[in-house]
Amino acid sequence: MAGPKQADPKQAALPKPETAQPEIAKPETTKPETTKPEAKPEPVEPVLPTVSTTCRDFLNSGQVEAKRVSAPRAGPGCGIDEPVALTAIRLADGRRVAVTDAGTMRCDMARAFSSWVKGEFASLLEQDGRRLETIVSGASYDCRGRNRVKGAKLSEHGKGNALDIRGVRFAGGATAQVGDKAKPIPMALFESACRHFATVLGPGSDGYHEDHMHIDLALRRPGSHYCRWQGSLK
Repeated sequence: MAGPKQADPKQAALPKPETAQPEIAKPETTKPETTKPEAKPEPVEPVLPTVSTTCRDFLNSGQVEAKRVSAPRAGPGCGIDEPVALTAIRLADGRRVAVTDAGTMRCDMARAFSSWVKGEFASLLEQDGRRLETIVSGASYDCRGRNRVKGAKLSEHGKGNALDIRGVRFAGGATAQVGDKAKPIPMALFESACRHFATVLGPGSDGYHEDHMHIDLALRRPGSHYCRWQGSLK
C-alpha cells in the first residue's frame, strides 16, 4: 500500500499570491493628508471698522465742528461711549449752523443729529426763505431718571444718547421756539424727527416737555418709534 503523498518541497517554497497581502505594500502614511487637503493657510477675516474709527471719520469729515472730550463723571448706570462735544454743523451748501448748550453726547447721537439737521431739519425751517443760523439746545448728558422723577428708570440722557431742542434762530434775528404759540416750531419738524429717532417727545406729550423737543436713540425693536406731542397719534 502506498503511503501518504508527500508535499512537494519546491511548491512549499513558492511565495503566496499577491492577493493575500494587498494592503501591506500601501501603508497608510503614503495616503494624501485628509486634515489639510490643500495645505493652504486659513483665510483671514476682514477687519471691520470699529466705533472709534467711525467716530474719527465723522469728526474729521469737515461737516461738523465737534471734538472728543473726557467722559463725564458717571453715576449708577450712567456713562457715555465715545463722548464728544458738538458746537456746529455745516449744511449742504457749506453754511455754518451753531449748536448752543448741547453739552456732551455719544458720537453716534451727534452723527444722527447732524445728519438730520443737514437734511429735513434745515429744509423744513427754511421753506419760507429764512436762513437757519443757530439751534438752541439743552444739555445732552445728565445722569438722572426719566423726567427727573426719583426712582424712575434711567433716562437716555444718562447715556449721552438724547438731546433736547428748545428752538432756533435765523439770520436777521427771527426765532422759533418749541411751545411758543407766537413763534412756533413747525409741527412737520416733529414728524420728521420721528422718522430719524427712536423717541420724540414735545408739548402735550406728558407735561414734562412743554418747552422743548426731546429726541433720543433708545434701543427699540427695528422700525419701532415712540413719538408723542400735541395732536400726534404716533
